[in-house]
Amino acid sequence: MRLMSGELDSCSLRRMHRAMKCLGIIPFGQHFYLKVLCNLFMVFVIGTASSWRFSFNYEFAYDFLNDHMSRILDLTNFLVLMSAHFTIVMEILWGNRSAEIEQQMEQILHDLRVHLGREVSLKRFRRYSNAIYGSLISRFLLLFGVAVYNNEGLVFSAMYSEAVMQLRFTEFSLYCGVALAFHQELCSTGSSLLVELHLTRFDLWPLRRFTLEKLSRLQQIHGRLWQTIRIIERNFQRSLSIMLLKFFVDTAALPYWLYLSKIQHTSVSVQYYCATEEFCKLMEIIVPCWLCSRCDLMQRKFRSIFYRLATGRRNGQLNAALIRICIQLGQEKYQFSAGGFAYISTEMLGTFLFGMISYIVIGIQFNLNFNASNSRKLAAEAAVTDAPI
Repeated sequence: MRLMSGELDSCSLRRMHRAMKCLGIIPFGQHFYLKVLCNLFMVFVIGTASSWRFSFNYEFAYDFLNDHMSRILDLTNFLVLMSAHFTIVMEILWGNRSAEIEQQMEQILHDLRVHLGREVSLKRFRRYSNAIYGSLISRFLLLFGVAVYNNEGLVFSAMYSEAVMQLRFTEFSLYCGVALAFHQELCSTGSSLLVELHLTRFDLWPLRRFTLEKLSRLQQIHGRLWQTIRIIERNFQRSLSIMLLKFFVDTAALPYWLYLSKIQHTSVSVQYYCATEEFCKLMEIIVPCWLCSRCDLMQRKFRSIFYRLATGRRNGQLNAALIRICIQLGQEKYQFSAGGFAYISTEMLGTFLFGMISYIVIGIQFNLNFNASNSRKLAAEAAVTDAPI
């Protein structure tokens, strides 16, 4: 494939890759030893954070009710975070397909401009990217601010791994935003071709052949975009599913921690931190779900353009070209699979929220039963102590 200019990457993903390099997630070059050095740094960070976390004295610090379920939840959350950190770094270092994705997207942009005469402006791509970057920076600053206000060692021990996961998930959101912009361009191009076919319906066939060639090019571009989406899916095949699992554990556990903090009358800063992190996690997962649902809507809109086309259907070549593109559009769907675990969409978001609420209710009910059981045991011990000898 020919080398592209990289203008699409410069307005979307280049800043993300620079941030990953500054945090030591990916090396500044492609040399093998630099990748090994990043691996060693990742092992050092995970080992240090794990040593800090497992040496933490739960009973002395905040486990006032001797609630072992709280400790299990906290350690499970930490193990999922470290697993996500390890999976993300290994996937980026040894299975990264960003260069291939960039080439495919630049080729699509080139084909739209050269073969279809489409004046594709990068303002739409830049607008989506800036909105996603703004969301990332706002969430990170908000979390860092409440972490400093809370001033808990447990929070700071996982801050770097949380930043790694935020960057990786935001990278996925950026790819979704670029794919949405391309789908909108395809819908506009399809509508223009529809108007062109209608205006040239009384022209001679040699004059209409140029429009037929455009239709064939449009089909090829859509096929290339579908292939690019499959490459993006493979690029996040392992990390996306474990990040969704981490978000589910977080969003289900944080309201439980907030409930415990209220009934135990602990510091208000803990409650602020739990509420803020819950809000940031929900906003983080809502963004790609909305983008993917919008892409699916644009895909169905693009398909309906050619399904309802009736102009020139008596021409054999044009009719065959329309049948081919309709068959292709009927078979290809815009769906991101998280390793076969789930498809990213608003439907998945609804299932996610329903499961989150269910586990919050289960956790609170378990704590109520646990406290009631402890109260009965204390009452029984007091009765035995006060009984006459």
